[in-house]
Amino acid sequence: MQFGYARVSAKDQHLDTQLEQLKAAGVDRLFQEKISGTTTQRPVLTELLATLRAGDTVTVARLNRLGRNSAHIMQVVADLHARQVRFVALDLGIDTATPAGRLVLGIFAALAEYDRESIRERATAGIALAKAQGKHLGRRAGVDAAKLAKVQACLAAGMSVHQTVAATGVSESSVKRYRRQLAGQTATAR
Repeated sequence: MQFGYARVSAKDQHLDTQLEQLKAAGVDRLFQEKISGTTTQRPVLTELLATLRAGDTVTVARLNRLGRNSAHIMQVVADLHARQVRFVALDLGIDTATPAGRLVLGIFAALAEYDRESIRERATAGIALAKAQGKHLGRRAGVDAAKLAKVQACLAAGMSVHQTVAATGVSESSVKRYRRQLAGQTATAR
């Protein structure tokens, strides 16, 4: 049997193009998933792998749909080969039924990982540049005066953190942060 696997990384992305290509390639059954390629724990891929038998074929529209990590791609393909399951990547003309197909697969899997690392390096460099320019990254630090007053009143009344959370609706982490801040103000005032 010929199985197709289609994947996109984000919930708002569409599988339409991949599905059309896989149907045109004569796939009998499609497995589709919306999950990042960087994760190796993909429920639909796991289901597909459990379904396979010797002589079956797994086809993907593009190699990077199988994953972005070359070690994981190579592991999956090696497992398929050991189970006598053929792997085909339509975009690169890879067919693991041939030694040349297995060689090309190894090269392109390494390139996919290089692409991912390159993206990560550029993102890290951009974050470092933003920090160097004094731009704020992440959640803004600040105190909500109304929430602080509620927490202060509850703590002054001898309420525990959990009681304060229940009474004010302020998150536990914020109550603890406000409590530390209030303790620091009291120590400074002395």
